Amino acid sequence: TVNYRFLTREIFEKREFHLSLLGLHLLLLLCFAKPTWTFFKSYVRLRKVQDQLMPQIARKNREMQRESQKKTKSKTKEPEKESDQQLTGEQKSFLKAFEKGLQHSTGRKAATPAPVQETQPDRYGIHFEQCTQLALLPFFVCNFIGVACARSLHYQFYVWYFHTLPYLVWSTPYSLGVRYLILGFIE
Repeated sequence: TVNYRFLTREIFEKREFHLSLLGLHLLLLLCFAKPTWTFFKSYVRLRKVQDQLMPQIARKNREMQRESQKKTKSKTKEPEKESDQQLTGEQKSFLKAFEKGLQHSTGRKAATPAPVQETQPDRYGIHFEQCTQLALLPFFVCNFIGVACARSLHYQFYVWYFHTLPYLVWSTPYSLGVRYLILGFIE
């Protein structure tokens, strides 16, 4: 086994040690159940928002592409039309409340908004790639709990799990040195 090599054989083979690891495993999973559920609910909500917003963004990008094609064909400038597809008040309030909820759950403040540019962008887009972390992090945390509480762990499982450690450590707010210390301690 790779886990708990530092223990003597007598302690490692005791039934109490096995039961205490099982109890610790269940306790840790229960402690992380609510945050895990919150992360998964946030992931599902963001995917729904993405599904609602992507058609509007695609429509806006098509309009911008048509306008740019018209501008290149004719040098005369036509008055720009106001987009009829705006976010509804309900969608705006949901996004604000969701952002505040994420800030509250992560303990981080919102990033300062970038200065407003006077020129229009070539393309509109919202990047939902980081939303996947809301689903990935709970899986890796639960996997870590399972591996840490496993009495007997063989190398093939350790190799499979080891690659999630940098992701887990870099998900913490600690400094770079502390992150390396955590990885070294686990090793």
